[in-house]
Amino acid sequence: ELRTLPKDIPLMVALHHPVYSADNHHSGSTYMKEVLEHAAEQADRHPEMILAGHVHDYQRLTKNAPDGSQIPYLVTGAGGYHNLHAIMKVDGERMVPPVVFDDKQGSPVALERYSDDHHGFLRLEVTESLITGRYYQVPRPQEPWSKGNHLLDYFEFDWKNKKYVPNTL
Repeated sequence: ELRTLPKDIPLMVALHHPVYSADNHHSGSTYMKEVLEHAAEQADRHPEMILAGHVHDYQRLTKNAPDGSQIPYLVTGAGGYHNLHAIMKVDGERMVPPVVFDDKQGSPVALERYSDDHHGFLRLEVTESLITGRYYQVPRPQEPWSKGNHLLDYFEFDWKNKKYVPNTL
């Protein structure tokens, strides 16, 4: 199916289980990674963006491929389930992005942004050349609703060139 899809619009794949995740509850799915990578190899086409839920937090991770392209992997599971999942700690301390991991295939994966203590939602806008993402945190139950939503993450991704637009991260 990946091979037959039009190439003049961005290909975004939505999964339940994330391929990559830095949370301390579920982590990423090696199985989903293998299935996606095998399908992309067979089709000679990799999705421009991968979206997932399952983990109850927000994470924007970027795989930096050997050819210089970037692939955003978004975990957007903080939509309302009462129990949010925390991000792993390093030596007992919260991670401060960007944090780079090795995906065991020679491609670094960077945790660019995350939110593990607030619910929220992601808004994506797609144009002929860009995917613009905005992730908003919403107030916690004990916080005043008058506080309103808070823009936590903003990015512009040039899906044709498979690169983030500089100065938007």
